[in-house]
Amino acid sequence: MAPHREQPQEADNAVESALEKGLAGLQQAASQLGANAIAVLVAEAFSLEIIYPQAREISCSPEVRQALNGLPGPVPAGAALAGFLRAAVASCAASFLLFPWRAERRVVTIVFGFDAPQPPHATVPDHVVENLNLAALAAWSVKEAARLRAELRAVNHQLASRKIVERAKSLLQTEQGMTEPQAYEFLRKLSRQRRVTISKLAEELVRAPRSDSPAAELKSHTG
Repeated sequence: MAPHREQPQEADNAVESALEKGLAGLQQAASQLGANAIAVLVAEAFSLEIIYPQAREISCSPEVRQALNGLPGPVPAGAALAGFLRAAVASCAASFLLFPWRAERRVVTIVFGFDAPQPPHATVPDHVVENLNLAALAAWSVKEAARLRAELRAVNHQLASRKIVERAKSLLQTEQGMTEPQAYEFLRKLSRQRRVTISKLAEELVRAPRSDSPAAELKSHTG
């Protein structure tokens, strides 16, 4: 009973769809605000959390510096992201802003380049920030749902294994007159000899036809 592994394709598609929507709006807004160079670089590894925002500054406002310094690690979408994007796009002139994001197996880096004599006094439209927030939420939700499903499968697998071991111990107690500790020690010792898990050995014992007296046969193999 090997645990089932989550296939990444469904999660990738959901994240990509939300991300594309958010980035399209952000690119349009940056262009309107005077960015003369903007690129979205996609590499293998991916997530929608800012992992290490950096600015290669030529001229950058104190607000942007403060925003950068206030984001020491992974920051999910929300007020912190909205404030940072607005400050960055509105306050930087002649600078490059790098936004590396992570989502599952890819890394997405958003690069803005500004070359203006004066900072473009503007803000990122609310709908752009909202799109990015939704994209980040989608990425988190897909990842969290996959994690919870994996945990549930693991718990169910553990419960099923425990149940089959209890049934095997009960059979050994009934058929071989063992105590519960003796039955467990018997299963543990034999599983080591056979190099199988206790649950697999217990399943073999429980599923064997009772007329074959599997408990006695197994016991004879232990010496």
